[in-house]
Amino acid sequence: MKKLLDLYRHKNQTLNDAFDRIVVNIHLQKQKNGYKSFLLVGTEPMVGTTTIAINLAISLSVSGWKTILIDGDMRKDIEFKRLNEEAEINLSDYLSGHAEQEDIIYDTNWELLDYIPCVGKEESPVRLLCSTQMELLLKNLEEEYDFIIFDLPSMNSAVDSHILAAKCDAVCLVASLGDSSKTSLFDAKKTLDGIGANTIGVIANKVDKREYKQHMKNFDYFKKYRYAKANHMKRD
Repeated sequence: MKKLLDLYRHKNQTLNDAFDRIVVNIHLQKQKNGYKSFLLVGTEPMVGTTTIAINLAISLSVSGWKTILIDGDMRKDIEFKRLNEEAEINLSDYLSGHAEQEDIIYDTNWELLDYIPCVGKEESPVRLLCSTQMELLLKNLEEEYDFIIFDLPSMNSAVDSHILAAKCDAVCLVASLGDSSKTSLFDAKKTLDGIGANTIGVIANKVDKREYKQHMKNFDYFKKYRYAKANHMKRD
């Protein structure tokens, strides 16, 4: 019996509110354009793409949509993976013909969220990602789920993400504020344009509270004591 995988949402309400804003934008893309599959990919390594992907997938499921999160990194060793320690059968097993689709889909502790793990043991991930099995998997998941979230290696570290970027309905670039260079961002966007990917935006990660407040001035409006007190006095 497959083990239920535990995925944890960040407890910081401000962060969760920020993810909810992304959820709204993604939902609108689905509503207006029918988009279901979204690739999250970093402009470069270590920008926090996996953290963003996990929290976004959880937020989508909490909002009531059946969601599946897919780890597509076949290069990183399992010791450096955050979620796959208990996953014996994974994406590369299915793509190489050694497992069925139902074998690689794991339940999580979130009712509407499933997860497909991946272990970095494959010597030829490009071959597998280009395979008809990958096309079939994506087609089947689009029929079953409201949203599909892919987490792949950064744009400049491997060509793996280039393959899925062309297959998914939309791509969200992830950049780290203060760490990611403008050059890496422009290069990533140029590459995505060159392969015909549909890039719908950039998610800025590692934004401190002061910087966030500059862009979202009233993000804590409904939590302010004076607002709650003023409303209470009006009701009285």
